[in-house]
Amino acid sequence: MGVSGVTVSVGIFPWQCVSSNTCNVFWDTADGWDMLFFFLMLFAWIFQFFALITAAVALFVLRFRYKFTHHFCGTQGLITVLLIAELVLYGIEYDRNLGGLENIPGVSVTLGYSYWQSLAATIFSIAALFIGGAAAKRARHHDCECY
Repeated sequence: MGVSGVTVSVGIFPWQCVSSNTCNVFWDTADGWDMLFFFLMLFAWIFQFFALITAAVALFVLRFRYKFTHHFCGTQGLITVLLIAELVLYGIEYDRNLGGLENIPGVSVTLGYSYWQSLAATIFSIAALFIGGAAAKRARHHDCECY
């Protein structure tokens, strides 16, 4: 008789609690790390709205292009730092919490989709930061009278 396999998916935030209305279980059992991860993602998400607003103003209001392009770069830089901190801290905590689970026969622990989405968001955030920096440099050379 063989051992049936158990697969566990571990993500940054248990999003399935929203659809099953069991988020109170998450908040009741969350430790400081889980709350830190949640709030890092929340603040990155909130600041992303500010980045979108500054990008729109920089794109459509020529008079403020130089100023708001720099605001976009600063906000996007903050978002990138929050996301990188999220990935690094979660990776450290994941490794600590894994303990000896990988040594149990039939148990497979994998990172959940929210971790991989966060990694993709970090990559896009870094790309947006580089594009914003290039746009700020271009705005300075072409809109010098708009300081």
